[in-house]
This record gives sequence, structure tokens and C-alpha cells, in this order.
Amino acid sequence: MLKKILYTSILIGAFALTGCTNEEAVSKKATVESSTEKSEANAKNRDEATPIPLNLTQEQKEQYYQKYAAIIENINAASDAELQLNPITAFHDEHWIEVNDFEKLAQERADASIVVLENKERYHPASVPKTVTLKMGSEKANIRFEGSFDTQHTFNVPGGGQIFSVYNGISSAAVDSHGNWNQFGNVALLKDDGATYLVEVSGNYSQNGIISTHTISLAFDCDKTGGIS
Repeated sequence: MLKKILYTSILIGAFALTGCTNEEAVSKKATVESSTEKSEANAKNRDEATPIPLNLTQEQKEQYYQKYAAIIENINAASDAELQLNPITAFHDEHWIEVNDFEKLAQERADASIVVLENKERYHPASVPKTVTLKMGSEKANIRFEGSFDTQHTFNVPGGGQIFSVYNGISSAAVDSHGNWNQFGNVALLKDDGATYLVEVSGNYSQNGIISTHTISLAFDCDKTGGIS
């Protein structure tokens, strides 16, 4: 009788262990499949975001360049964009992509939006930074501006205080970006009885063989203590 009870207990234990093992195996398999699916999805997203460069002969490059030029011309004609194509000699290996991929990048550049980030603190008038984000489809480019001013004390504001007196200029450069920014002009307008400078900066942004022209408006405000934001 004791042997029979002992044998039954062993069988029950064996079945229990088998069940746990099977459940663990199913769980591990599900985890592996889930990880594989995530990896494949991430790879697919990367593939969709980054066009694959082509390995072209010089003759093929010239043919593709003509097609790229036609795309730029068509987009400019259909919109207010001022896109240009880099010279063929300035094209890097990664710039040679399928025509439909190039058209997508060019259209995103034409539809680019500009976001001026607000300063959360005030700076000395001699060096006032501002950051602008250029959004182009799934890509972003940050451009850092630095304005320089002089201020003076005035009693034309209640209680007296500092206002702008001189605009010394502004510089800019692309940061955290795969492209290049070239500033070529700026115009400054003094407003609000000397408390605000509105500066319009013009420049070209170059990436993926495409050059786009942008005019960016920046407002610099002076408080009574001479701090600029």
C-alpha cells in the first residue's frame, strides 16, 4: 500500500514538473518571437527613414542628377519653395538614392516648418543665444543663433530702466545636424520704444544634396535690468 502511494506521488510530481517545463518553454518561445518581431519592426522603420545609397557609375550619376534637377524644378514651380541642387561634384556617395526617395526628401524640405525655441533665462546683451529647429518630415536640424547688442538707461519707461541702444550683429551655425547652414543676410528692426529687436535672418540649409533657403524671424526682448531673452 505504501509503495502504491509513493508511486502515485512520484507520477503526480512528474506531471507537475512536465507542465511547468512546457509552460516555461512556451513563455520563452513567445518572448523570443516578440523580440524578433520588435527587431524586424525597428529595422523596417530604419529602412523607411533612411534611403539606401546606390552604387552608380559616373554615367549613371549624371543621368540621376538630371532627374533630381527636374524634381527640384517641379517642386519650385508648384510651391513657394526656393530649392536648389548641390553641384554634382559636391554630391557624396550617400546622396545617390532612388529617384522616388529623392523626391520625398525634396518635398519634405519644401514643406519644412520652423520652430523658434523660447529662452527660459535672460542673458548679457553681448551674447544672446537662440535655438531654431528646422523640421523636415521625420528629420530635424537645430540652428543656433547668437545676437549681440548694447543697452542704455532711459527714463522713458515707468521707473526708468534699460533699453536697446545698438544692434551689433548676429551669427548662426547648424548644431546636432547632418547638414550645413550658411547665413547670408540679416535685417534688424527696433520696436516697442527700444525694448524689442526683431531680427530677420536669411540663410541656406544644405543636406542630402538639396539646398533650401529660409528666412527666420527672431525677437529679442530687453527687460529693465538689461537682461535679454
